[in-house]
Amino acid sequence: MFALTGNIMAITHEKMIEIQDLWFEYPNKRIALKGIDLHIHPGEKTALVGLNGAGKSTLLLHLNGILNGHGTIWIDGIRLTANTVGQVRALVGLVFQSPDDQLFSPTVFEDVAYGPIYQGLPPEEIEARVRMALNMVGMQDYGDRAPYHLSVGEKKRVAIATVLSMQPKILALDEPSAGLDPRARRSLINLLKGLPHTMLIATHDLGLVEEVASRVLVMSEGKITADGKTEHILKDKETLQKYLL
Repeated sequence: MFALTGNIMAITHEKMIEIQDLWFEYPNKRIALKGIDLHIHPGEKTALVGLNGAGKSTLLLHLNGILNGHGTIWIDGIRLTANTVGQVRALVGLVFQSPDDQLFSPTVFEDVAYGPIYQGLPPEEIEARVRMALNMVGMQDYGDRAPYHLSVGEKKRVAIATVLSMQPKILALDEPSAGLDPRARRSLINLLKGLPHTMLIATHDLGLVEEVASRVLVMSEGKITADGKTEHILKDKETLQKYLL
């Protein structure tokens, strides 16, 4: 992670996400993260699995400063601080479990355009970003549709498009397949497999994990209790029984 340059220790960019000794306590005194150490390389698709309350969503919300614990986080070589949170949020596209938490505009186009507008881009660039993002998720014909008329699967695709339009380097997805019927779930898996982004996916869906992720992190009670290649973790019956089932 570090390279010495003269007497100065500088961060290299060989890791897209680097977390050191991250702790977080909620106002009710529940400690949700207990000394998380983690690194994810560019382009790596990593699944974050564990029972409810393990700390998966809490960890995702730290990646772009929505929550702020005690520890150190670097995103693409930028240390996350109050001064850099804007830069970091442009790098991390966070997709919430419920798409209704991200879709609030009268039309799909306006929802997907919201991020680029906030970034202050010119109208022609906004238009291009929206068209590109909708094409990437297979929703290019839905720009004029009202989000609340869409199916859950369609809403999830649009929610992903809202972050793709900001051209992030990282996708952080919270339970992306929750509530989907089999056809919509298959469509989502194919979409995630085809995207080139670095991904951290919090999920209970081990089928999705097997198809999309090359690496699995198992969380329990705020700690990472196992970290390995997907095929190894999913064959480890002792780990599955203890932390996932």
